[in-house]
Amino acid sequence: MRAPIHAGIEAVRLLVVTDGLRDVPHAARVLTAAHRESVPLALLVRAYDAPMEAQVAFARDLRAALPREVPVVFAGPPERAQEAGADGVHLGRRVATVAAARAVFGPGAWVSVPAHAPQDIDAAEREGAFAALVSPVLGVPGKGQPLGFSGLSCFVTQARPERIRVFALGGLGPADVGPCLRAGAHGVAVIRAVWGAEDPLAALLSLGTAFARGA
Repeated sequence: MRAPIHAGIEAVRLLVVTDGLRDVPHAARVLTAAHRESVPLALLVRAYDAPMEAQVAFARDLRAALPREVPVVFAGPPERAQEAGADGVHLGRRVATVAAARAVFGPGAWVSVPAHAPQDIDAAEREGAFAALVSPVLGVPGKGQPLGFSGLSCFVTQARPERIRVFALGGLGPADVGPCLRAGAHGVAVIRAVWGAEDPLAALLSLGTAFARGA
């Protein structure tokens, strides 16, 4: 049975990535408060180092704790994403093909893939992905040479906006939203800018303001 398509995915400009298991009530409070302030966000549950059952349970708990208007995307196999009650799937580490994900989530759902070379954008578009996460845009420990905003622009020129959305990922914060949008990105994905902040909600609100200014 296919998962229902989340009506809010078209509005998402900010992808908040968990990058590990976190305190569910705290994360849900922060994200819900930001959503209520009209921050155009979705949550990407990514916890590759945890056992799969723990990943699924974590995503399921977050889906239950968050407003239905906030899309939840699971990084992992499509079948496990569906089991978690997620609204879409990110095929990090190429755990499945876009076609396999579409068989589970349908033609209009969120299915995203990583992109580390411009040809990855071409492939993702041909395969019918909803979005591609281009990284690392800025410096991230252990993630190789950053692309910079000019490099991001080279990726974006490979994409047709009506076919696939490019999200910039890697070392980004509120000050980087404008440069990413000017480079042609549809949106930005963040990890440390939120979860590493002293006040995660304030960080999310700053990101929301940056989108309002740069949109």
